[in-house]
Amino acid sequence: MREQGDQDVHAHSAPPRHQPERTDPAPATVLVFRDQHKQEIQNYAIVGQTLWNFSPQHTEKIPLSQIDLPATTKANDERGVDFRLPGANEGQ
Repeated sequence: MREQGDQDVHAHSAPPRHQPERTDPAPATVLVFRDQHKQEIQNYAIVGQTLWNFSPQHTEKIPLSQIDLPATTKANDERGVDFRLPGANEGQ
């Protein structure tokens, strides 16, 4: 007499092949400063009036007053990158 589960054990005995997922990194966000220099960043947060750049080398604190926000928004729109300030659409 053969047990029902025997076939399942043999059917799934080959180890699964694991291939690392290859994902393209997200496009960089470009910051356009008031003096017109540009900086590309990958990981950031905006808290109050400060942009925190969490680069692999170091964390950088950038006051929003140093950034040309309309030019930054436009430059990122052209690249297909979403750059929004918190609360920018409130009250509309």
